[in-house]
This record gives sequence, structure tokens and C-alpha cells, in this order.
Amino acid sequence: MTRAFALMRPVAAGLWLTLGGLAMAASTPAQAASAPTPAKPAENHWTLGAGVAAVPVFQGSEEYKAQPLPLVDVQYGRFFAKVDDGIGVHVIRTPRFTAGIAVNWMQGYDQDDVPAGLNGVDDALGARLFVSGRYRGAVATLAVTQAVTDTDRGMLASVGLGYPVQATDRLTITPSLGVTWANARYMTSYFGVDASEAAASGFDRYTPTGGFKDISLRVSASYRITDSIRAVGSVGATQLLGDAADSPFVEQKTQPIALVGLTYTF
Repeated sequence: MTRAFALMRPVAAGLWLTLGGLAMAASTPAQAASAPTPAKPAENHWTLGAGVAAVPVFQGSEEYKAQPLPLVDVQYGRFFAKVDDGIGVHVIRTPRFTAGIAVNWMQGYDQDDVPAGLNGVDDALGARLFVSGRYRGAVATLAVTQAVTDTDRGMLASVGLGYPVQATDRLTITPSLGVTWANARYMTSYFGVDASEAAASGFDRYTPTGGFKDISLRVSASYRITDSIRAVGSVGATQLLGDAADSPFVEQKTQPIALVGLTYTF
């Protein structure tokens, strides 16, 4: 029997990267969190690329691995596909305000990644609602993601704030801050220890409640090599909070993350 699915967030206990015009998220092993979109809504475009990130094998792990990651940002009319946002449509899309709905892929972790006696986390699908606003260059995003393949897998809500800075005509630097809240079902599925797991692992039984799960700080960069090719990268850290940080199998509450990659825009 496996632990309940971990949601791909947008936002939080993993890697949250805003890569110039491309927002990208990944975590443990590739859970994601929503990030503010640093560029104004653009015309139709296709941005594809690849990167590699150093990420913890699960939220709170002290063990890291190299994670290959696709970097995708596609916009065609109201339709979009982005690594952090999923696949969906913009219901509202203006230069200052965006709102939409999407389906996200929710990635979990293998049983071999967690301490012996704990169950793994399966993959799932989630429904995401989000709104994003822009004011004087700053971009704020509010997103809610709910597991739909099994409601016991919980819900996440995230708030993100980013401020892109055009350092040179080729280089954009974006500091970003994000906070994630999780309901009790999510916290229990990901950070809890049930009776059978306690007996098998030696950890105390643990039933967390809903609350703020983590806060993340990122600094990302996008360097325009040509009109179509960009080098992207990000460094940052995520701090687990509350009942998530107090989970008996969390080994490291503060987790640094890094990513590098290349993208090509059609």
C-alpha cells in the first residue's frame, strides 16, 4: 500500500524557478510550486529546452540527486502548457491580470527514497486554479491545486511574488519569494506516519494538521545568447514550516536547490 500522492505544486517544498520569461518548477523528485510569470503576456510562442537540477529525493531529505528536467513554455491563443502551470487555458489574459485553469502532473517519490519502513508516494493528476497580477514590474500569483484522482491526496495553496530586473540588454535577474499552505489531508499523506509505518520504521506515529508548509526564496537568471536561445539558471532554498518541519522523518528542514539549462524559442 502506498502513501497518498504528493502534489506537484507550484510552488514550495522543492525547486521553484522563474527563468526569465520561463517559469519552471520542480521538487522532490520533481514536485513543483507556482511561480510568478516574470514577463508580460506575450503573443503565441513555443519555448522548449532541457535542464538539470540538484534536488532532494523527498521533501525534508538530506540526500540529493541530479534531476533532468524539460523546460516548456507554450502559448497559443488562450491555450498554454508550462512546467509549473500544467496544461490549461487562460480564462482572462491581459497585460496586468491573468486567470486560468489547468491540469497538473503530480509527481511523488519511490519507497526506496524514504527511510526504511515508510511507504512511497504515487504520481497523480491535480486541478489547478490561479490568478496573477502585475504592478510596477512586480508579479504576484495565487494558486490552488487539488488532487482529483483521489481527494485524500489533499490540496495546496501558494502565493508567490517575483520582481524581474533587466540587468543588461541580454541578462534578466528575478528574485522570487513563495509561501505554501497545505490542508490536513496533504500534510498527513506526505509527512504523516501511520500505525503500520510506525511499527515498520521505528518512527513515532505522527498525524500533522493543515497549515503553512514552507517558504521558498529563489534568485533566477536568463541570459539571451541569440534571439532564440537562452541560458537559464536558478539558486535558492526552501524552509519547511510547522507540522511539515516537525515530521519525524524530515532530516533537513532547510534545503538549497539549483538548476541550469538551455531553452529555444520558436
